[in-house]
Amino acid sequence: GRISPLEFAGAYGTIANDGIYIEPTFYTRVDSSSGEVFMKSRQKKRNVFSKDVACVLKHLLIQPVKGENGTATYCSISGIDVAAKTGTTNENYDRWLCGFTPYYTSVCWYGFDTSESIEYGGKNPAGLIWSSIMNKIHYNLPNKNFELTSGVETAIVCNDSGKLATPNCKNTYKEYFLSGTKPERCTMHSSK
Repeated sequence: GRISPLEFAGAYGTIANDGIYIEPTFYTRVDSSSGEVFMKSRQKKRNVFSKDVACVLKHLLIQPVKGENGTATYCSISGIDVAAKTGTTNENYDRWLCGFTPYYTSVCWYGFDTSESIEYGGKNPAGLIWSSIMNKIHYNLPNKNFELTSGVETAIVCNDSGKLATPNCKNTYKEYFLSGTKPERCTMHSSK
């Protein structure tokens, strides 16, 4: 079966919520005309993975927005970290943009109820809708970044070998690791 936008929002919200899954709902409460709470949502919560794992995932998902070859660079929000992933199903039947900031999680699906190819020119239409809405929602909110947790460390990695870069490695990037999981040093570019 197909995954619904609500299910995707729950999954991406879990990463944004530091590994805690909160069952999605369409309302938090309903008040009567006199201001009494008529109905309140009872969302189920459960811890799915650690804050450290969530931290690594957040920084991986920043790459489509900030990375050199990012597929969602147009989803950036000035001064606020954005984690996002684009998606396309076979035959161009569905277009997705799933993402979050330190403030909100949002998922946008673009397609037809029946399987029909989406013809468009340029950027992912789901991403353009996502970006437009999220930029408006974040207007005037204070700048905010994803924080690094104590169980996560950064390292410079050799892009050619996938191992810790040495001074001789020229093609490098910054990577996030759970403490104690960094790879060995690169031997591909050792000095001769």
